[in-house]
Amino acid sequence: MNCPHCQRLLYSRQHRTCGFCGGELPDECRLEDWQIAELKAEKAAIAHRRELAKAKDEEEKREQERRNAG
Repeated sequence: MNCPHCQRLLYSRQHRTCGFCGGELPDECRLEDWQIAELKAEKAAIAHRRELAKAKDEEEKREQERRNAG
């Protein structure tokens, strides 16, 4: 989807203005509030899963180091 003012590709449909020209985007160019909320919730869930996986990997690494040291 392109900006109706500058015709450049919209890199985010979450914002109220075009990131290039600053023109205000009409509602039909923007995502609905519930869609934005879903995207934010999904992004938070992904970040949480990554943190859990990282903590698990670090714990497994520490456990392997304990086994090798002992």
